[in-house]
Amino acid sequence: MFRLLRFSTCLSLLLCASVASADEPPTIAKWTNWVTAVAFSPLDGTLASVGGQTLLYRPGDVKLWDPADGKLKLSLDGHGSTVWAVAFSSDGKLMATTDYNGVIKLWEMPDGKPHSELKKHKHWVRTLAFTPDNKSLVSGSEDTTVIVWDVSNGKDVKTIEAQSGPIQCLAISPDGKTLATAGGDKLAKLWDLEKGTEKAKLEGHKDGVLAIAYRKDGSLLATGGADHETRLWDPEGKPQGTLTGHKDWISSVSFSPADGNVLASGSQDHTVKLWDVGEKKESLTLPALKSSIWGIAFSTDGKLLAIGSHNDSLKLWDVAEKKMK
Repeated sequence: MFRLLRFSTCLSLLLCASVASADEPPTIAKWTNWVTAVAFSPLDGTLASVGGQTLLYRPGDVKLWDPADGKLKLSLDGHGSTVWAVAFSSDGKLMATTDYNGVIKLWEMPDGKPHSELKKHKHWVRTLAFTPDNKSLVSGSEDTTVIVWDVSNGKDVKTIEAQSGPIQCLAISPDGKTLATAGGDKLAKLWDLEKGTEKAKLEGHKDGVLAIAYRKDGSLLATGGADHETRLWDPEGKPQGTLTGHKDWISSVSFSPADGNVLASGSQDHTVKLWDVGEKKESLTLPALKSSIWGIAFSTDGKLLAIGSHNDSLKLWDVAEKKMK
C-alpha cells in the first residue's frame, strides 16, 4: 500500500510553508513560497512556477518569471487553493494549471489572459499534460481517473479509470499515441490514448509511483517512486534498468531535451541527481537544498534546470557552468 500515513504527515508539515515578506522584490532568488511544479514555455522560454502558502484553502500561486534576469513577469490569480501542476502546449500559446480543489485553468500565453476553466474531477488533480497536437489536455486525479479534454471547447471527451489508487503523475509520448500513468498502487501503465485501452502494466516499484517522463524521442520512459528508485522502461513497457541513490521519495523526473542520455531526478531528500541513462549511473548530485524538492524541469534548450522546493523555493541550475544562477 502507498504510505498514506506518512504522506498525510508530510502534507501536514507543508502547512508551515514560509511566506515572502511583502517588502521584498518578487524575484526568483527571493521567492520563498512553496513551489510544487515548474515548466518552461516553448514560446519564449518563460519559467512558470506554481504552488502556494499552504496545502489548504488559501489562494494558490501561478508565477511567470524571466529566467535571464530572475524578475517576475506575471502573477496569475484565480486558483482558490494550492496549485499542483503546470504544463505548456507544444507551441507555448496555452498554459494549464490545476489545484487542490480539482479545478483546471487554461491561460492564453504570453499575456496570461484566462482562456477557460475545466471541472469534472471529484478530487485533487495532481498532474496534467497537453497532447503534442495541442488539441487535447489530459488530467489525472486522486479520484483514480484520467480525463481527456477538448481544448477548443473545454468539454471532456473521454474518461479512463486508469489506476486502482490515486493518480500521481502522467506523461504523453512524443508521437501522441501513448499515455503513461502512475500512482499510489505501485504501478505505471501504458494506454492507447485514442482508444482509452490499456497496452501494458509496468511492475517493479515497491511503493507509490510519483513521477514519470518520456525522453524527447520517445525511446525511453522514466518513473520515480516513494521507494527511492528511478526505473527505466522501453516504449513497450519492458524494464531497462534501475537507478538508485536517493534516500527519500523521488517526486519529479525530467529528461534533458539537449542530451537524451541525461535524466534529472528531484527528491524529498533535498537533492537533485543527474544520471547517465546510457551507462545507468549517477553523474552528478547538485548541492543539497534546505528542504524537500517537489518539481524539476529542463529549459527547452537544456541549458537550465529549474528546481521547486518546499521553502528553499525556486532555484535555477546552469547545466554548462554546473552552478546555481
